[in-house]
Amino acid sequence: MLHIDRLCLSAGDSDLFTDLTLHLEAGRCLAVTGANGSGKSTLLRAIAGLRHPDSGTVTLRASTTDDVVADDTDSRFRALVAVELGDDATFAELTVAEHLRLLTSAHGAGGGAVADILSDAGIDHLADRFPHTLSTGQRQRFTLCAVWIRPARLIVLDEPEAGLDVAGRDWVAHRIERTVAEGRSVVVATHSAELVERCADSTVTVGR
Repeated sequence: MLHIDRLCLSAGDSDLFTDLTLHLEAGRCLAVTGANGSGKSTLLRAIAGLRHPDSGTVTLRASTTDDVVADDTDSRFRALVAVELGDDATFAELTVAEHLRLLTSAHGAGGGAVADILSDAGIDHLADRFPHTLSTGQRQRFTLCAVWIRPARLIVLDEPEAGLDVAGRDWVAHRIERTVAEGRSVVVATHSAELVERCADSTVTVGR
């Protein structure tokens, strides 16, 4: 599914990764761990096609005969990947439910997907609220709903447990488990040892 071949990434004069090579099969979860500032988010941005490698390649298997280079400007690649990197990208005039309906329209999710994902996240009572009025934990659940509502084959998450209570962290782990059970793949950067132990099939530790 995901192929990283001899990836090199730098930040300023520092090398974050040199010749990183890994392969993630469909229906598997890769955890990216390491200290703050070690390069976890940079690696995720390269996987999400938002950061071009200094050298090496990141590709996704689109079909049995076709690999797509990670590039957020490529519509074929964007159809395969759903990303949560902590970016705050919402429209002030749209409610929670309206944001999610816009995503279902753009990405071809089922008609009942919005109600289902809000109920699953425990925030169905917030459907008519505006995102900027939500608490930190509520907004994080909404942000993650906006990722999981997309029928993407690869889910990329940057510290999805941030700002969540115990129940929220359990929901994130449960959603990751469901995603891989459906045959899709997950790459998650996290500080949560519990999330790694529960969900990860493999781990990459950066900055060491």
